[in-house]
Amino acid sequence: MQRWRGVESAPSGWGRCVVTIGVFDGVHRGHQKTIGRTVERARAAGVPAVVLTFDPHPLEVLRPGSHPPMLTGPRLKAELLEGLGVDVMCVLPFTQPFSTLTPDEFVHEVLVERLHTSAVVVGENFRYGHKGAGDVAALAAAGRRFGFTVEGAPLQGSDETTWSSTYVRSCVDAGDIGGAADALGRDHRIDGVIVRGDQRGRQIGYPTANLEP
Repeated sequence: MQRWRGVESAPSGWGRCVVTIGVFDGVHRGHQKTIGRTVERARAAGVPAVVLTFDPHPLEVLRPGSHPPMLTGPRLKAELLEGLGVDVMCVLPFTQPFSTLTPDEFVHEVLVERLHTSAVVVGENFRYGHKGAGDVAALAAAGRRFGFTVEGAPLQGSDETTWSSTYVRSCVDAGDIGGAADALGRDHRIDGVIVRGDQRGRQIGYPTANLEP
């Protein structure tokens, strides 16, 4: 899997591709359905499957201090996406100027001019552009103008549970590790670097580890 920082990393002569867009924090089962459908359509068309994601989390820029704790760091997210068959993970730097792009500007500058998108697959609740002004219907209308198709993927399981990163966080916060694992489709995992702490494990007679994301 290739990893790009910004759509400017697309090589010269870049052809068509199938794209999905989102933060994809946790890469839960709803995300997996959307990404899986993206890969499926890309393989059928013989083009790359591209995931557009963001760093930092949009809320860090839009409402500093209000963004939720991340379920997956960059390394783990990349590992999970690669495991789903994604060809390119493109991380879009989410900046204040980027946040002011209108829906049409985002489509034209990112999907059309840079990526030459042939199809987009997104979750059915997808919003984009300044203040989330664009939705799946608006994206589909833009696709008709610019020559790409749009598919909105459902985010519910067979038991009508809506899979979301917020739901997974609520399970983790409540200690419902089984619920989190069910929504994620795997055990919840925390990645980080072990750093030196206050050596409190020696006082309680039990080994501990301090992790930095």
